[in-house]
Amino acid sequence: MEKLEAGLYLHVPFCTKKCPYCDFFSIPVSYSKDLENTYLKAIKKELKLLKKFLPSITRINNINFITFYAGGGTPSLLSPEFYESLFNFLAKEFNFSPKELTLEANPETLSLEKLKGSHQAGFNRLSLGVQSFFQKGLNFLGRIHTPKQIAKTINQALKAGFSNLSLDFIFGWKGQGEKTLKKEILKALMFHPSHFSFYELTIEKNTPFYFLYRHKSWISEKKLEKLYKIIEETLGEWGYERYEISNYALPGFECKHNLLYWKVKPYLGLGPSAVSRISNLRWENPCNINLYYHSIFHKNRLLLQIVEILDKLGFAKEYIFMGLRLKEGINLKILKEKYGVEIKLPILTRLEAENLIKIENQRLFLTFKGKLLHNQIVLFLWENLL
Repeated sequence: MEKLEAGLYLHVPFCTKKCPYCDFFSIPVSYSKDLENTYLKAIKKELKLLKKFLPSITRINNINFITFYAGGGTPSLLSPEFYESLFNFLAKEFNFSPKELTLEANPETLSLEKLKGSHQAGFNRLSLGVQSFFQKGLNFLGRIHTPKQIAKTINQALKAGFSNLSLDFIFGWKGQGEKTLKKEILKALMFHPSHFSFYELTIEKNTPFYFLYRHKSWISEKKLEKLYKIIEETLGEWGYERYEISNYALPGFECKHNLLYWKVKPYLGLGPSAVSRISNLRWENPCNINLYYHSIFHKNRLLLQIVEILDKLGFAKEYIFMGLRLKEGINLKILKEKYGVEIKLPILTRLEAENLIKIENQRLFLTFKGKLLHNQIVLFLWENLL
């Protein structure tokens, strides 16, 4: 049997209001202690079932969780006591000594007292869903907090001890121009956060935005490229490095948990819709909380859907897809020696000539132009593997 280091992800599906662009599994609810207690019992039960399940399908009997990430939904809807109880349980049942514990949060769910409690419970990194510093942007995106609340919450977070603070934005919303984006970035920089995430607004299927805007476009590829340049250049002037397509950090403040995904390392997911990958198996929990509860409480078993059994080619494709999101890119020597595949040389020559990739010291990485076409380039490379 083997020991394993892995990241642990907790999906909290509850939120105050479903955002019109969101395609993650989430349920609008009114918070109650009963809701929280039921979910805590289910997560603990799932962990006990996983403890029995993992040795039966892998050679692993000992997992050391090196990161923890609460995502959602709105994880900050739950109390600090919820997380304190969960962390105590994890410390008792597993090797749980993460160096980084991230809480995703929305401003309207936080107070100074709650932030202090979350920090005392063990969280040392806060990922705050700002999305926009302008009311016009917040209105379009269907957010329920205000610019004033954002500023207040950031100051409270810093006061509560969250020196590792990430501010998350959505850009490319209708009505946002280059000057507006620059102003938002400069406002955010006044708080000196350690990390930024800037996600391009994409219209996902089966969301309210899909039915409203799937046949409409208010932003050209040329304008989108300008917005990306403004983000990268402005943050670069302040010392932030674009270490991943959507993420920027001061040196040493890259998100350790997300780097596990991007570097194809093992992770375990808890809660409905959460995905796990341990060894060569990838599985997903049901995207239905009633089905999840029924399986856990009444059937006393995990209801997992095995999404994929990865072979060497599958791992190679994931290494290419995830690795090319990173500034450092992928190592062609590792691709050949570890995963047993190569990319056709004429294809690499062609992409390099079109200024979409660069190759230096056996490392292949995307240029600024290439990052705008990440998915298309990955699919093209997949089609040209030897």
